[in-house]
Amino acid sequence: MSSAGTIQFDFTVAIRAYNSAKSLPAVLEKLLKQVGTESFRWEVLVVDNNSQDATAAVVADYAKRWRSDGQLRYVLEPRQGQSFARECAILNANTDLVGFLDDDNLPHPDWVAQACKFGQAHPEVGAYGSNILAKLDGTPPPDFVQVNIYLAISHRGSTAYCYKRAYPRLVPIGAGCVIRKQAWFDSVPQKRRLRGRFDQNRKLVPSSSEDMEIMFNIQNNWQVWHNGKMVVEHHLALHRLETDYLLRIARLGGLSAHACRIAQLRSWQRPLMPLLVPLLLLFDGIRVAVCYLKDGRDFSHDRGKACNFQFRLGRLLSPFLTPAPFSYEDYPLTPETASAQSTQ
Repeated sequence: MSSAGTIQFDFTVAIRAYNSAKSLPAVLEKLLKQVGTESFRWEVLVVDNNSQDATAAVVADYAKRWRSDGQLRYVLEPRQGQSFARECAILNANTDLVGFLDDDNLPHPDWVAQACKFGQAHPEVGAYGSNILAKLDGTPPPDFVQVNIYLAISHRGSTAYCYKRAYPRLVPIGAGCVIRKQAWFDSVPQKRRLRGRFDQNRKLVPSSSEDMEIMFNIQNNWQVWHNGKMVVEHHLALHRLETDYLLRIARLGGLSAHACRIAQLRSWQRPLMPLLVPLLLLFDGIRVAVCYLKDGRDFSHDRGKACNFQFRLGRLLSPFLTPAPFSYEDYPLTPETASAQSTQ
């Protein structure tokens, strides 16, 4: 792969890839066809999140015939998990503005141009997000509107606006977002709670809402915006519409609630969180009970209500199951190391 050398770039597109030999070409083809980029130079950084297939070979092939206004680079990140891949991208990007895509995100033809121009025009903004549309392989199920929130689908309008630090706190979805490197270094702690992890069978399981923990930290110190002119299509494989998958994702989303609550607090407020936990447990317990009594009979045939219950149940359990914060460097690279560390 070519190196940056003395070339000055203005924007980086970072793609997290895991076993993406089949899906990554569609994303790279969309990037090859980006328009409106004549006034700046940009690079694409593929972060291979420990793939076991030919992902690296696919990147090497595309790098030979990449655009003249940029470069395509490859870096291996053996720590599996969205948070680790994002951190690797921040550390390896050649620019202050870093736009994030997953290997199933298909940017509209002007996504790079809109993303770069917005960041250059608003230096006070630390992060901003896109509209995320669904791209399905077939006809959407009848309840898709009720469950698509668990699939990172979000259309928040075509007008740009600033997310406020008010209840309920909202931040952009991680897919299709842009983060200013300086905002990351200013705001995102090295030790965080929502990262990839190994389960009891030594199988790596990604945490949910890792991007939200990052965004809430940035929002504490920088402006965070929605840019409605940035549009990405999220390709959803059929298995992600299966009931078991949706229920699991909803539960994981709930289990991330406590970490996200902590991330929303200022540094001086965080030591007070243990005092708030009993009150939060009371409120969440009441909500779980009301949800079950009201909708329990419908769970077997109404996936929207079943997912909502799983999310609320996860929120209730989250204070007990949220891991302690740890850093990128501290995380073990192998299951064997993870097992040894857990016994210390």
